[in-house]
Amino acid sequence: MKLSPQLIRTTFTSRGLARPFVLLAHVNQRSIAPQTSSFFTLPSSRSHSHRPSSSSSSSSTTTTTHHSTHSIHATMQISCQCTSISFPITAPLLDLYHCHCLECQKQSSSAFGTSAIFPSSSFTIPTEMQSKLSKWTRPTKEGRTMDCYFCRECGCRIYHHIHEADGTLRGTVSVKGGVIEGLEWKGSKHIYTRSAVVEIPEGVERFEAAPGEMVGGGVESK
Repeated sequence: MKLSPQLIRTTFTSRGLARPFVLLAHVNQRSIAPQTSSFFTLPSSRSHSHRPSSSSSSSSTTTTTHHSTHSIHATMQISCQCTSISFPITAPLLDLYHCHCLECQKQSSSAFGTSAIFPSSSFTIPTEMQSKLSKWTRPTKEGRTMDCYFCRECGCRIYHHIHEADGTLRGTVSVKGGVIEGLEWKGSKHIYTRSAVVEIPEGVERFEAAPGEMVGGGVESK
């Protein structure tokens, strides 16, 4: 209902002088609002004006979360199943193999084992982690032996290190792929496919046995 200025004056006159001044003051306050067309206009339009800024704030939060997640996955971290063994890898990744030999099938209790090859010179186990590892040693071909390290708590295999026939340690270590968080899996090679129990994907680099030139001189020295 809109009240005309004349109706307002008539009402003021019939009601006396005290209340008209109060009402006039109320009307004057309303008249200060810019371009208000009705005495009973609700401030709903002002609530809508805040929506764009709220949406903009939400968009900014999503972008920040995306970048932080990306930065977390940029660093490789070794972690066993129970997380008793947990430390970062600072050594550069040299190569990645999916090995389908019988030894790796038993070692992984699965269809194949994955070995990430790192230089032993820059692969270090933190002092506080060393007491949490157990070692089992087995013979390999040509008089070599392999030290197999696993978590004392959950039994998760962590890495292997080979002793050459003369007792010297090999210059590379083989870390089990499944314990490495942030590992880049693209470009991995499938080896010993002659004993594979699963289908090898098409388009990947594959070898019936070990490649002629293999980083580390062979993953497990079968």
